[in-house]
This record gives sequence, structure tokens and C-alpha cells, in this order.
Amino acid sequence: MRLGDKPDRAPAARFLAIAAVFVAPLPYAEEAEQEEAEEIITVVATRTERSVDDVAATVSVTTAEDIERQLARDIGDLVRFEPGVTVGGSGSRFGLAGFNIRGIGGNRVLTLIDGVRVPEEFSFGPFLSVRRDYVDVDSLQRAEIARGPISSLYGSDALGGVVALRTKMPKDYLGERPLSAGFKAGYSGADASTVGTVNLAFGKQPLSALIVATRRDGSERENKGTVDGNGPARELPDPRESSTNNLTVKLALDSEPHALTLGMDSYGNETDTNILSDSGIVVFGTTVDERTAADSRDRERLALDYRYSGALPFATDVRATLYRQRSDTEQHTFEQRTTPRRMAQSRRRSSFFEQEVRGASVQLHRPFAIGASDHHVVYGFDYSVTDSETLRDGGTFDSTTGMPVREFSPLPTRDFPTTEVTQLALFAQDEIALFGGALVLSPGVRFDDFSATAVADAIYLAGNPGSPPPDDYAEATLSAKLGAVYSFSEGVSAYMRYSEGFRAPPYDDVNVGFSNFIGGYKTLSNPDLESERSRGVEAGLRLRSGGHHLQLAAFRNRYTNFIESLAFAPQFGASRGIDPSDGLLTFQSINRDDVTIDGIELGGGFDLGGGFTVRLAAAYASGEDENTGRPINSIEPLTAVVGVGYAGSERWGVDAVWTLVDAKAPGDIDNMVPFSPTSAPGGNTTALIPPTSGYGIVDLLAHVRVSERVLLDVGLFNVGDKTYRRWVDSRGIGGDAPLRFTQPGFNFGATLRVGL
Repeated sequence: MRLGDKPDRAPAARFLAIAAVFVAPLPYAEEAEQEEAEEIITVVATRTERSVDDVAATVSVTTAEDIERQLARDIGDLVRFEPGVTVGGSGSRFGLAGFNIRGIGGNRVLTLIDGVRVPEEFSFGPFLSVRRDYVDVDSLQRAEIARGPISSLYGSDALGGVVALRTKMPKDYLGERPLSAGFKAGYSGADASTVGTVNLAFGKQPLSALIVATRRDGSERENKGTVDGNGPARELPDPRESSTNNLTVKLALDSEPHALTLGMDSYGNETDTNILSDSGIVVFGTTVDERTAADSRDRERLALDYRYSGALPFATDVRATLYRQRSDTEQHTFEQRTTPRRMAQSRRRSSFFEQEVRGASVQLHRPFAIGASDHHVVYGFDYSVTDSETLRDGGTFDSTTGMPVREFSPLPTRDFPTTEVTQLALFAQDEIALFGGALVLSPGVRFDDFSATAVADAIYLAGNPGSPPPDDYAEATLSAKLGAVYSFSEGVSAYMRYSEGFRAPPYDDVNVGFSNFIGGYKTLSNPDLESERSRGVEAGLRLRSGGHHLQLAAFRNRYTNFIESLAFAPQFGASRGIDPSDGLLTFQSINRDDVTIDGIELGGGFDLGGGFTVRLAAAYASGEDENTGRPINSIEPLTAVVGVGYAGSERWGVDAVWTLVDAKAPGDIDNMVPFSPTSAPGGNTTALIPPTSGYGIVDLLAHVRVSERVLLDVGLFNVGDKTYRRWVDSRGIGGDAPLRFTQPGFNFGATLRVGL
């Protein structure tokens, strides 16, 4: 296949073959002796508590017990067995990125912790990449993932889906007891990491409290590389030491019909890296002899939640939240360099990104009946003010004399002016049950109003000479959705959904400004950027019989006005991106039209009796730029996960999980999009993205209740010691050795939980 040809459709046929194999044996008639599968409740799809079988969407739910039994250490492990959802970042100094759902990732996926947005991603240049890994999974009670556009409920950034994380509450530990305490210790061979978690819950109605404290220490993540040494050809991982501290505190007052919760999160990570893979690279004629990094990220959140459940004229349930969250990322890079004239220099670059959000939300519920129809209305508002600020500083010094060397770019500087974004939204949704509940319609609408105020202070102006004054901007938008679920009979239902998503123009794309005269390039702001928008259609069939269930879903999402950050400035197309006035190659964020992503997803579980169960999930998607015909690089290959479990008793059980991933062939990769000099790994702007081979790996999991208060979880991962590289990690390889981005070989993990 040639570059630019339509993507290979063979994976779709393989997907249908997988579906046929597992649909065939599904029992259709109810069997009295089969035990009904446990109902799974979701909130994210409708902002109300509903069974996942009753919502017009594809939603997956991971509980705290799932997290423990899968030995998840981070948000990447959280979606290890979720085809169609990935978290990249392996092999990178900057660690894990955010979630990617059905080929859409970054800030286009809304991620919430107890209803508060996780800090945004931001990258600029080779020494600043702010990721979204701000949560420790030991603090989570559940994680819900809703696939596809859902801005009618959640507003901006819900372009590709929503990941809703809920932290633990005192009641999750106490039950009817006045005191609960526990300790967890664990080890993972994938990165030689250790974890220790202490939890303490106490109190009884109406007052209770919870403290969860976690400490993690680890080194670099292992891979299957063999080449040591320095430079981009290095295959072994760069040496790294990392430590994470997380503290979650909850104070709950529950006196019906009122419930009040005060919650606090404090997350901090520090990582030191010896970037041997950068040693020896040449940047504009200067050789980097040594490069090390000291990075940190912190997040603190304080929230007050109130709930009223009673009879009011306008609602039977009221939920209100006040919150404040602050995040700080610091990334320090230290270099020893040799100039073309053989002069030894030391260089430091320090990048800072801070974001603070203050907000409030109110959500009300009101059921009522009109004739033969039953209604459940959810309505309310969201309000937030977000302040974002960046700073880049540093210096270069002669290693012999210690004297400063003139920099070619002014420092300190800001990559964008300090910006305040105010968001106000009103939303409403009605769930309408007709024909005795056989048909449920769920129309919804949301109005969002945005305004951004940019402040060009002295640091910004001094560091961006010649840049135009920053622009304030405002925008209002309406998002809608309509879902329908129809039950043909007990255990057989179908659903359809139309939904819209949008993402307001990011402040750093609107007002970015930077000039590098020695590098020969600059960036321009673009106050004319329009909001990204998506329109999605999804249809699905659900079958449930006793302990068996199966869901098949097909979707088509169309995205318009996609924002491409730092593309070649189109106004200088005739001169191949070079501004004739100063001779600099010019980059600018622009809107792209018409990106379409189609896909099929399959999920299910079967109770085979005798303690044996089978679960499966598979996802296939394809997409292209409708204007150019080129494929979309963010889409994952066909992926399937099959798990076979055996519960010997209530005290122990084992699971074998087989993960199958198709190849990402060269014809499915768009290599027409070059790295811009502001983000190119190692300064490389021409390296092609290497394709990936298909692979299959087997993981073995076991859990044992040693005693009433002692639980042991053990995992053997990549049992066949396969060498494989995930596609989600491959798009950032650039000119580096691909094997450095491979996953660990055979490795072992275990945790021991003790309740007191």
C-alpha cells in the first residue's frame, strides 16, 4: 500500500471473525439454574445512577477491587485490558500522557477526579511536556470511561469521551463498623518499584472520616532493548529514580436528608533522569556531552460536596460542589556541551507550568409523569475560573571561566501570556420512559459560554519581541444529544445515540509566541481559531442471559475544525513556510476540516459453570482526513483481550489474560506531518514513524484470601517474554532507537493487603 491510500480493511474482517467466534455459543434462552450477573452501575453516561445496560452509550467501569486484582500501579495499568482506550508515554522522560479513546486523546478527552477536571496537558520545546498523570490509583474507588462525544453533559474537552475517577469514601471501608484500618505493600518487577499504602477510616453515623496515604518508589521501566551506551542508538532505558506521595483525606457528615463531604487530595511526584540517549546528539553544531533532568509535578485539591435527598417543588435530589485545585509542574534540564569551536559549556533550562482552577457546580434531579410517560430530568450549571501560567528560564556558562554566555533567545520568557479562562454552562437532560419502560429516550442540551483574558506582562513582552499583543477572546456554543434504548424482551436490547462534542480554542494556541533566530524559526499567534467540534453516531446491541452478557457497538465520529498545533503557517505557503520579511520558518496553530473515525467494539462475559468464566473485549477503528485521504496516526490497531478465570472458592481464584494486537502497517501511518523544531525529539525533524508488528501476550493473575484479614494478589506479566512495542508509544520515537520504546519482558508483581 502506498502512503495516502485508504487504510487496509482487512482488520475489520478479522474483527468480525472474532465476533462470530464468541457470539455463536451465547445462550439465548434464560436458564433458571444460572446465576444472574451482578448489575454494574454507571454515573458518567447520564450524570445519574444507571445500569450500564440501560444507557445509550458504551461505558466501562473498573472498581477498586479490579484495580487491586490487576495489580495496577498507574493510569496506564488502569486501562491495560481496555481495547480502544490507551495511555502512552513509555520510553519518555516525561512519563505517562493522558487517555486516548477511540483515536482521540490529550486535552480532547475530559478527565475528572470527583467531578473536578484534571490539569491540562501542555508542551513547548524539547524541555517542557506537562502530562496528565496526577492521580494515584490506590486512592480510587472506581473509574468510569464513557466513549465518544459527550459535551452535552460535560462541555468543553469531552470531544472524544470522558474518564470519571472517584476517590474513596469512609463508607467504602466502614460498613457497619466504627473503625477500619489497613496496610498494603507491593512490588513490581516492571520498574523495580515498591508501594506502601495505609488507610484509616473511623466514625459512625452521622460523622466519619478517612485517610489514605500512599508512597511509591521506583526506577526506569524495563524494556527489551540490548544496546547500552549513549546517544539516540541506545536501546536500554535511560536510568531514572522516581518517588510519589499521595494523600487523600475525607470528612463526611451524613444526616438524612443532608450529606456533606469535605475532601482533600495532595499528589506529588519527583523524578530524576540521566538522559543517556541524548548524549552525543548535535544541536545546531553544538554537541550535548551529558544531559540530566530533575522533574516534579504536584496537584492539590480541596472540595466541599453537599447533597440533599428529599421532596422539594423543583427537585428530589440536589448536589452542589465547591472546589479549588492547583497544579505545578517543574522540569529542569542540565547539560554539559561542546561548541563547534571546542569550548566547554554548562547549560540549564528550567520550565514551569502552573494551573489553578476554582469552581462550583449544582445538579438537580426531578422525576415526574406526564400521561403514559415517565420522566427523570437532570439540570444544573457548572462554573469555573482557570488561571494558567508558564515560565521558561535558564542560562549558559563557560565551563572554564564560569562566565555567562549570551543566549540567542531572551530569558526568562513565557510561552504564552498568563491567561484566565472563565466558563459558565447550563445543562438539562430528560430520560423519558415510554411503553411501560420498553423505550427510553434521553435528549439533552448544554449551553457553554467561554471568555479568556490574556495578560502580557513585562516577562512575556521581553521574551517575545516583535510578537503582536495577545488577544482576549470569547465564545458561546450549544451542544446536544439524543439517545434511545429499546428492550425487545428480557435480556435483549438495542440502543442508538447521536451526540455532539466541542473543545474551545486553547489559550496556548491562540496566543503562542516564540522566536528562535539561531534556529531559524518562529511561532505566531492565531486569534481566529475556531472551536473544534464533533458529531457522533453510535448503535449497539446488548444480549444478557443468566450469567452471560454480550454487547456489540458500531460508531462513526466526524470532527471538524480540528486544531493542529504549530503547523506551517499557511499565509507563507508560497514561500514554503518562510516569512519573507525576516527569513524565518514560521509555525502557527490552524484549523483542519473533516476528520472521520469509524469503528466496531465487542465486549462480553460468560459463566461456564464449575467456577470457570470467560470475558472478552475487542476494538477496531479506522480514520482519515477527508480532505487529504491520509490516515489518522492516533488510532490504535485492532486489539482483542480474552480472559479465562477460575474461582476455586471464595478464598482464591486465577485469571489468564490473552492480549492480541494487530500490526500498524506503513500504509496506515501518516508520515507527511513533520516534527516542528519546537517539539522534535533530539532536534530531529525528519524521522519517519516506525510501524509496529502484531503481537500476542499472556498475563497470569491470582488472588488468595490467606485469612479473613489478609489478601495476596500476584501477577505474572508477559509470560512468553515477548518483544513488542505499542503503537501509542511509537509516535514520539523520532530518530531514537525503536527498541527503547518496547514494553518489559517477563516480569512479576505482588501486593499484600492486611486489614486490622
